[in-house]
Amino acid sequence: MTSIQDGNSTPTAAEAEKVQQLQADNLQLSQQRLALLQQNLALQRETTILHLINKLALQLNELMTEAAIYRFVAQQIAAALGFEDCAIFSCNEQEQTLQRVAAVGSRDVPEHQGIGQLKYGQGIVGLCARTKAPVLVADTRQSPHYLLDVSERLSELAVPVLDQGRLLAVIDCEQWEARFFDEHHQQILQHVASILSSRLRKLQDLAQLEQSIKKLEYAELVQKALFNIASLSYDATNFHAFYQQIHHNVNSLIYAPNFYIALYDDQEEILHFPYFADTTEHISPETIYPKEILSNSLTGYVFRSDKPLLADRQLLEEFDRTKEITAYGSPPESWLGVPFRSGDAVRGVVVVQSYEASVAYDQKDLELLTFVSHHISSALERVFVQQRLLHQALHDALTNLPNRILFIDRVNHAFKRRKRFPDKVVAVMYLDLDRFKMVNDTLGHQVGDEFLIAVGNALKSCLRQNDTLARLGGDEFAVLLEDVKTLADITEVADRIAEKLQIPLQLKQHRLQTSTSIGIAFADCLTEDIDTDELIRQADIAMYQAKQDGRGIWRLFCTEMDLETTKNYQLEQEVKTALQQQQFILHYQPIIDLATENTAGFEALIRWHHPSRGFIAPNDFIPLAEELGLMSQIDLYVVRTAVEQIQRWRFDYATEFYVSVNISGRSFSEIDFADKVLELLSTLGVPASYLAIEITERALIDKIGQAKISINNLRDAGVKVLLDDFGTGYSSLSYLHEFQLDVLKIDRTFIAGIRPRIQENPVVNTIITLAKTLHLKVIAEGIETSLQRKLLTELGCDAGQGYWFARPMPAREAVEWLK
Repeated sequence: MTSIQDGNSTPTAAEAEKVQQLQADNLQLSQQRLALLQQNLALQRETTILHLINKLALQLNELMTEAAIYRFVAQQIAAALGFEDCAIFSCNEQEQTLQRVAAVGSRDVPEHQGIGQLKYGQGIVGLCARTKAPVLVADTRQSPHYLLDVSERLSELAVPVLDQGRLLAVIDCEQWEARFFDEHHQQILQHVASILSSRLRKLQDLAQLEQSIKKLEYAELVQKALFNIASLSYDATNFHAFYQQIHHNVNSLIYAPNFYIALYDDQEEILHFPYFADTTEHISPETIYPKEILSNSLTGYVFRSDKPLLADRQLLEEFDRTKEITAYGSPPESWLGVPFRSGDAVRGVVVVQSYEASVAYDQKDLELLTFVSHHISSALERVFVQQRLLHQALHDALTNLPNRILFIDRVNHAFKRRKRFPDKVVAVMYLDLDRFKMVNDTLGHQVGDEFLIAVGNALKSCLRQNDTLARLGGDEFAVLLEDVKTLADITEVADRIAEKLQIPLQLKQHRLQTSTSIGIAFADCLTEDIDTDELIRQADIAMYQAKQDGRGIWRLFCTEMDLETTKNYQLEQEVKTALQQQQFILHYQPIIDLATENTAGFEALIRWHHPSRGFIAPNDFIPLAEELGLMSQIDLYVVRTAVEQIQRWRFDYATEFYVSVNISGRSFSEIDFADKVLELLSTLGVPASYLAIEITERALIDKIGQAKISINNLRDAGVKVLLDDFGTGYSSLSYLHEFQLDVLKIDRTFIAGIRPRIQENPVVNTIITLAKTLHLKVIAEGIETSLQRKLLTELGCDAGQGYWFARPMPAREAVEWLK
């Protein structure tokens, strides 16, 4: 044993290994610390940015001059983002010039030094102003627009400050080194520009307001009235009193015996007048108008243009003569309307009008009413916010249609009305788009969303205004039909919808064909007690029946459907139980080498021996499992069972064989399918060459990219990949040559129809020739006669399976077959 105090002694293997492990641990710890440090730096950067934005948003409101605002913003940008300098140029759109109004860093110099003024298009700042778009120059040495300011900088970033498309200023930052700025910096400055724009707009609005108020001889009266409007407290249940108070205050400022407020709901696309006071006309607050009335009315003009309209009798007559705008009701002598906004949209118009020739509104009245409209908008903002929140809660975000909650509520209301009017019919349609998943899988979710919006619009065009169309989720829609009298009225709508969706829908870049399966259920005077949930459930059941009967059609609910649904539901639960209790077993059909008569392998076929029902054929539960999304679990169960069987067999059978397993397209298209199979083989210690995966042509086509990856990963590890049922699907060379496969399996339908002479079997001969050209082995399925076996051998088929050799057999019989 060596002493560790002996300087010439060498460490033992264990000591060396311990040192290496310690070094590895230290390296891993260093890497973890580095990662944490990087995360911390990124977090600090984000915190700094959020602090900047928050600080701007809060403190800018305290600054009351443009000069102070510009200076503060430039200082905060440079300090928070670590920029060498920052300058802000205000614009003069009339003269197309830019004036430096604030600067920090090297450009913080007197006005007569550096670049203090630019023209639109001059330099990078001028380019930004002309295009009204950000300009990011990674290397100014390569930019023809760069202008040398106080000192040379190698990178520059300019961002416009816009107010509804109008240029207010340009924020310009420069840096010593090239490629300093990136898109993240640009996004931050754009956000800062938005905050700056908002503050400048408010400041400008305030300046205009102050100027207008100074010009009013009755300033105290104006202030009092405006204060009353701004401080109105109103009961949400008594809006009429609230509007009445607004009218009273406006009337104290200008001539306003004829006064109304119009509101437009852009979600429901309706116009209404919650308050209307007029000496010659009357409109009830409950009266609603379609959006078409906005196309040529005076009120509609203000909505469309988002601008005030001041019109005298002469201008109104000119509008009427040219048919451009029509004044509904009694023609006024003078008309003044001003829009008010909520968020980004015009939500209302406040109007005063005069029928007296001696009373005409002027620019001063327009300015006053515009200011009043801001206060009206503020007072109504709470109402609009509540309406928006309620709308969002009750409508689908993508299509803007009512969602399930609102749909159920409207069906409930329909049933309540039915109690008062028993002869009324309440009908529900449940719609499911056919093959919508294919649109998502092949063209992507963005096109899928665009498609759903187009479908929603198409469905709305088939309904009346008092019908309700809702999106329940995914590709499922529902329709509530009220005030229908007979079954014929209901089926007429269903026919109209089915016919409408047979027409291809034109999207931005695609033209897509679809159809829908429709289930119908209704309650009339003969219907026994039924509630909302049951009516929707019945329509849902009828929809599934329509899908089973061929898609693109409608079916009316009947009790027989309910019994079938109950049966399917019971079967659904039993399939899940069968997976949990491992009731599924595998039978194995031998695959015979036609040249040597040796067993090349087996095809594993799933069987279900139900505890009480006995044998259930795969055709009776596999489609249901696919519909329920259980095929991935079943496929992995089959693979695991087959690999475990291989593990037990392979030491008892001298010649190497393989077991092939059929895999559904859904499982094969999963990103981690190949990894799961290879991990299972590794865990059980089974060589990959003992396993083969059988897939159909559809599995390849549905997701070509993922199919290639899965095939390559499996074959690289040694797993064989077989193309099953060839000839019954696409059977196209345009895709087949793209995949690296091992075996082509000829479907049994071609073998069953085989003719006695070779030249009489062109399809089989062509498939075999095609496979040989692509260097693939060929297996024929469904061989049942000696003639079929003999002709396939002569045609060059490599292997076959079928009742001529053996039926599928349990594992205990299959192992005897091997021996």
